[in-house]
Amino acid sequence: MAQLIIENLDPDVIEKLKALAQQNGRSLQEQLKHILKQAAETAVQYHTSGNMVKVRETVARSQARYVGKSFSDSSELIREDRER
Repeated sequence: MAQLIIENLDPDVIEKLKALAQQNGRSLQEQLKHILKQAAETAVQYHTSGNMVKVRETVARSQARYVGKSFSDSSELIREDRER
């Protein structure tokens, strides 16, 4: 497997990544692998080149990501923002 070296990374970013890794019960290396894998998969998902089969597969994967999750209703916040 390949190795990557990232130079001149802001120390604040490193601390935030360490905290994120700890929240997720991962080592820093595992967390970075997870982030990179997600980024690569997301990039591939959005490059469908007009192929409807790929588009449908991408939509299905996106929908599956949110199954069982609930989100707060933001309509009240939008209303307040519009009234400013």
